[in-house]
Amino acid sequence: MIALILFLFLCQRKKLYFDKLSLLVVLYLFVYGCSILYNLFVYSYNSERIFATVNTFSIWIMALFFYLHFKNNNIDIEKIKKITFYNYLLLIGLWFVSIGMYYGIGMKDVTILGKVLYYSEWFNQREVMRFVGIMDYTNLVIMFCLFFYPLFCWYVIENKGKFLRWLYILLGVMPIISTYSRSGYIVILIGILFFVVKYLSKQLNKNLFIFLTLVVLSTMIAIFMYTDLSQIVVMTMYELVHAREGSNDSRTFLMQESIKVALENSPIIGLGIKDRSVLGYPLGSHSTFVGFIYKTGIIGFMIGSLIFLVINLKLIFLKDMVYKTILKVSLLLMSILFVVEDIDGSNWLIVVYFIFVSILFNRNDKFHHSPKPLVSHEYRFNDNEG
Repeated sequence: MIALILFLFLCQRKKLYFDKLSLLVVLYLFVYGCSILYNLFVYSYNSERIFATVNTFSIWIMALFFYLHFKNNNIDIEKIKKITFYNYLLLIGLWFVSIGMYYGIGMKDVTILGKVLYYSEWFNQREVMRFVGIMDYTNLVIMFCLFFYPLFCWYVIENKGKFLRWLYILLGVMPIISTYSRSGYIVILIGILFFVVKYLSKQLNKNLFIFLTLVVLSTMIAIFMYTDLSQIVVMTMYELVHAREGSNDSRTFLMQESIKVALENSPIIGLGIKDRSVLGYPLGSHSTFVGFIYKTGIIGFMIGSLIFLVINLKLIFLKDMVYKTILKVSLLLMSILFVVEDIDGSNWLIVVYFIFVSILFNRNDKFHHSPKPLVSHEYRFNDNEG
């Protein structure tokens, strides 16, 4: 219903500018819609799975419309940073509540209106509190932080004193640590390493930066060759990967089952509607790309993969502006996570993802405090953006 309202609103305003990326999404939605309709007539599903599929399909449409809207209008980055700051403060507040209830009161898990705030679980042979933050699952906290933590830090650095600046930055990391998400840890560490290198490359003389880089790399190679550090790193990574071995096994089994079921029953356009696995999870979940295969078959997988290829290539070659560098690194890292997470696993995730993509692909490099008028009197296809 919301997707339909958005469509009518944008049509009335006559503000639809299709580039190659949006056309690819439309093509994917066409295949997805055909798959849903075909499988509704061929197989029987319970109403819960049908409604869930309709919801997912609608969210894809909504994400497309937000992309089309924000890609062609002026963006006020200062307002975005301020909104991000207060949203992230809310997440930190939920984390403080979780810490108080888990360690202070001793409550092992807390659910608020059907949403999990946190729960206890065994991680690397010890019981820990896994922070969920009333989201659908823990890795959504990682996704939220990839979107908003860089902008949160940017706002804090510009608007807070030195003490509060470091306090906010450190507190902002705590919800990430408390998720105990292994894939999240790896992606966040890669992001931190990139920003450190980027910062030093900007602050130091070019020759000095190259010299220091060679010194650091040479030292690291020597340490790895002549000490036991390499074994320690390998063992640490092994323990991290196998810290929740049951999760590894169930995720692998679910992916294998999803691909097998899709290729055996409808390899070309997929099965459209996610049925339940023998494990109880929806088939085609826990991986965006496995989801492409299950929902839309080989055709949808090729289109979906092409969507991410186009997005990531355009991100890599974006003009090197501060806000774009910060956001594009987050989105590139997010693409790694989508190998083991659903882009449409939560309603807000895919919408926010395409909003951030549209902000980066926006043709207006200047940011204004008043939005560009929405009134236009033509529909047109614009391939200059893709």
